[in-house]
Amino acid sequence: MPARCHSFIEQKTTAAKRPIGFAPVLAAGLLLASANSAFAVPVTARKADAFVDSIGVNLHLGYDNPGNPYGNFEMVKTRLREMGIRHTRDSFEGPSYKQWIKDRHNDLGRSGIKGTFIVDGSRLTPIQNLEAADLMPDAVEAFEGQNEILNIYVKWDDAKRDAARKYQQDVFAAVKASPKWRNTPVLGPTCVGNDAYQALGDLSAWMDYGNAHSYPLGPAPAVPKSGFFNELKGAQIVAPGKQIFVTETGYTTGTRDDGNQRVSMAAAAKYAPRLYLENFNRGMLRSYWYELADQGTDGSQESTFGLVTQTHAYKPQGTAIRNLTTLLKDASFDGKTRKWVSPKPAFVPQKLDYTLTGATTNVHSTLLQKSNGKFYLCLWQEIDSYNIDNNVEADIVNPDASVVLNLKTPIASAVSYKPTASTTSSALTLSKNRINLSVPDQVLIVELTPKTIAK
Repeated sequence: MPARCHSFIEQKTTAAKRPIGFAPVLAAGLLLASANSAFAVPVTARKADAFVDSIGVNLHLGYDNPGNPYGNFEMVKTRLREMGIRHTRDSFEGPSYKQWIKDRHNDLGRSGIKGTFIVDGSRLTPIQNLEAADLMPDAVEAFEGQNEILNIYVKWDDAKRDAARKYQQDVFAAVKASPKWRNTPVLGPTCVGNDAYQALGDLSAWMDYGNAHSYPLGPAPAVPKSGFFNELKGAQIVAPGKQIFVTETGYTTGTRDDGNQRVSMAAAAKYAPRLYLENFNRGMLRSYWYELADQGTDGSQESTFGLVTQTHAYKPQGTAIRNLTTLLKDASFDGKTRKWVSPKPAFVPQKLDYTLTGATTNVHSTLLQKSNGKFYLCLWQEIDSYNIDNNVEADIVNPDASVVLNLKTPIASAVSYKPTASTTSSALTLSKNRINLSVPDQVLIVELTPKTIAK
């Protein structure tokens, strides 16, 4: 059985159980900057499809135990396509091990769903990872360093640390020496906890991008007590100056109290779009939800991280992601070139001159634009939607924040969407370039049609 991508131990918490074409490098400080949404100057939008392209999910196609949800490959493929997922994460298997796993990844790759694959120093030499990649020519888009190689809950010594460092160096050298794979990105390894990252030390010379497993560990994605921030800081220790991939993140929705901090499905559905958007705002190149499907039905926390159930029925968080990508995607897959193609490849996002006033204290935002010229202003309250105190676990009913969207850019019409629930639009009243909004603790998308394209 292949090594698991996720460590149960990572979700252990203390006290009340809380916690490829890539953009230029952002300054490290911006990765943790506030995403508050009130602006005083025109804001340049980002491509809506760039956000959709930042969304990934973890798979375990090599799992073959009874009841394993990944055994039904056609349903896995169907759900990935429905949810608009273009990027997956899994482990390399040995070059002589179960070619059918590699065939399935190649199948996904040919349909536009590429994979980042974890190297495994306990089983494979650096060259064997490349030999495995050679058998998945349609699938591999990135090599990832070892998974949680140093962990604050498991003792390590200098020898293990030095071996981990050398393996990353050897993998990077092997990839860059390969005529076939030298242009393929190499991600750094992951650890758990700042002490582990400190011990591993700076490996930035032997990776193209840094890597983190930034689980919020129960709280909302980007509230101060979220575990989201600590792992991002740790990743910057190993990869100073590098942009970061978040190759594991997410929420568990189990019913048993067995170590991982759970939230309700209703809260996970609110958090999932927010988590992807918060990472996008902070310059994370890609974020991978752990994982596509629940691994069991026993209610344990470890088996309930999925966007769909073990039988592939949508959980609310999976529905939210499907709706989100449906509303924001702006590219289609070309089966001949096997590339995602924009309707207007030369499209450059424009500026929207606006401010938000009113109860904006906890309101975060992301401004996107499609190639047809329409703006999509994503707004949400970045607050807890679930009380994780084990004595009083319950959904929190948060009042909407009353916010006024003040527009200087001439707008012809506006509608809103709440992707957590549906893709149905609601009309908005535009009066004197102002729109009164009620911003909830789930993502609200305001679609704005400028007068310049409404003619």
